[in-house]
Amino acid sequence: MKIKAIITIALIISAALMAGKISPEINTDQFREGKYIHVDTMEIAFSKTDAQISIEYHLSPFAQAYIFLFGSKHLEPKIEEIFFDFENVKVQEIGRTSALIQVKGISRQSEEYYLHESREFGMAPDVLTVVYPEGARRNIEHAKATPNTFYV
Repeated sequence: MKIKAIITIALIISAALMAGKISPEINTDQFREGKYIHVDTMEIAFSKTDAQISIEYHLSPFAQAYIFLFGSKHLEPKIEEIFFDFENVKVQEIGRTSALIQVKGISRQSEEYYLHESREFGMAPDVLTVVYPEGARRNIEHAKATPNTFYV
C-alpha cells in the first residue's frame, strides 16, 4: 500500500514541475489568496430571461497538474463559485482553459422589455463582454458585477 502512495505523490510532483516548465511565464500575483484560477475573459449573451456565459481562464501550475491527472470536472465547484450570486447556474461544458455556463432566469420580463439587475461575481474577469440579443456588445474591464441593463 505504501508503494502506491509514493508513486502517486511522485506523479503529482512530476506533473506540477512539468506544467511549470511547459506553461508560459505566469504572474503569481494573479493567484493570490489561495485562488488557483484566473478569469481572463467572460462573455454573457442575453436571450430573453436566460443567458449563455462563456469564460476563458488559466490555472496555476499546480492546478494544471491536478487537472492533468484527475480531469477538468474537478473545476466545476470553482466555476460555480464565480457565479455565487446567480440562481439556476448549470455548467454545460468545462475544459482546461474554458467553460460554458447556462443561467436560467438571469433577467425578468417587464412588458416587451427584459430587465437584468446587477449580480456580483466571486472573481472579477479581466474583461467582461455583455452581448445583447440584437448583437450589440459592451466590454467592461475588471468588472466585479454585471451591469444593470434592459433589452428588447
